[in-house]
Amino acid sequence: MSKFKLLYLIFGISLLVFIFNKVDFNSFINELNKLRLNFLSVLFIYFFGFFLDSYAWKLCIENLVKIKLRIHEVFKIRIIGEAFNYLFFQVGGEPVKAFLLKNSFNIKYKSSIGSLILAKTIILFALIIFCFIGLLSIFYTNKFGATFEKASLIGFCLFTALIIFFFIVQRYKLTSKIHNIFKNKLSKKFNKLFKHLQETEDKIAEFYKKTKKDFFKILFLNLSNWFVGALELYVIFILLNQKITFFEAVAIETLVQLVRAMLFFIPSNLGTQEGVFVLAVSVLKDSTSLGLAVAVIRRLREIIWIS
Repeated sequence: MSKFKLLYLIFGISLLVFIFNKVDFNSFINELNKLRLNFLSVLFIYFFGFFLDSYAWKLCIENLVKIKLRIHEVFKIRIIGEAFNYLFFQVGGEPVKAFLLKNSFNIKYKSSIGSLILAKTIILFALIIFCFIGLLSIFYTNKFGATFEKASLIGFCLFTALIIFFFIVQRYKLTSKIHNIFKNKLSKKFNKLFKHLQETEDKIAEFYKKTKKDFFKILFLNLSNWFVGALELYVIFILLNQKITFFEAVAIETLVQLVRAMLFFIPSNLGTQEGVFVLAVSVLKDSTSLGLAVAVIRRLREIIWIS
């Protein structure tokens, strides 16, 4: 782990400790006790979202390498990769997925890495659409206050600009074009690396040009998955005997995802995710212990699922 990664991890843990110190622990435990065996329904919803995400990635792989895969095979590879990500704070999972695709189906690394980049890009495109709807929900509910409204609007604009730039780099092969300008000044080792990147970039750019139908199919699956996350949040509140509307669940999920996206460098968004839950739920329901309980339930379902 790099020094910066370690510092970010320490910051996240410190923030988490601070949050726990600010919340009434007995009230927090009482909120968690309401769930009991109903927690299984949360796991089922998470399983469904995981399935949608796996199927979307399957389509990305099949479009880049022109082979047919079974969904349960992709599902297994993805859950192994996510286990590595979770255990090592979002480090190592993607290379493991690429290695397993190579080892199991003889898919070249440039194609497997391309499928991961493509899948992540479309996931982020779907998140833009979801967050736009969530932004409307935040303003429509009129319960989060001007500070949350302004912060979410600024965060959404910055996030959208970054994703559009990321897409333009892929679609118009800007990495390859920049490399062509400076390749005579680079070493053979770097030029060889950029050659592999160029092949991956070519495959992704070709996908955007020629497979619009599958692009929108994958986009729809990923967008559905984001709404499954909001549904999960809505169900958690119901199980904790708290009434909220689905629009309010979408609004909270939007705030959480915007913070996760903008503070991606914090390992596993430790502390920052819990912080936004506590702040958003305390504004909506005037209860910090409820917000922390919801955040911890989200963490527990990840730990149990990966286990």
